[in-house]
Amino acid sequence: MAVINGLEMKNVQKMIDDVRSNPAAFQSTFYAATTWKSGYNCVAEVRDFKVGGTTLSHTRTFKVEGDHPRDFLGTDKGPSAVELLASALGHCIGGGWAAAGALLGIKIESLRIEVEGDLDPQGMLGLPEPGKVRPGYQTFRVTHIVKSKAPREKLEQAQKMSEDLSPVKDSLRAISYSSRLVIQ
Repeated sequence: MAVINGLEMKNVQKMIDDVRSNPAAFQSTFYAATTWKSGYNCVAEVRDFKVGGTTLSHTRTFKVEGDHPRDFLGTDKGPSAVELLASALGHCIGGGWAAAGALLGIKIESLRIEVEGDLDPQGMLGLPEPGKVRPGYQTFRVTHIVKSKAPREKLEQAQKMSEDLSPVKDSLRAISYSSRLVIQ
């Protein structure tokens, strides 16, 4: 069977068929444990997750260190939590492109997802008073830079699928979101 965008099509179709026939068996729970170190420096560990009530594990424990930049009183030992959130959105949409592209028969030569978001630091500092300014992102702007021989209509369809079916984007649905497609 064909491999498109690094995915074996028979495995993609099998997963779709399996989930369609027994959705409960694929209900998933993901877990991360974060340990505070000092100041804004924390380390999250990710290993175990559940699928259909069965605990599964990655092949190793992943550690993600976060901090704030020095300009925001951190020690710059890693990206800030809000930068990790923007990264997670880009990861999810990028993976969505691979799957959507494979399902649509689109071979992607290269793909870059640029995520830009606006945040007002007054919110996390409770200024001018608590609740007056949201502490989180107010908006996300995403640019999809794709190189492919596929027709524009197909690429637009893959872009829409990658965004509409993104669990991370859906989890952020209270945020203003816009995107654009750049074909190289």
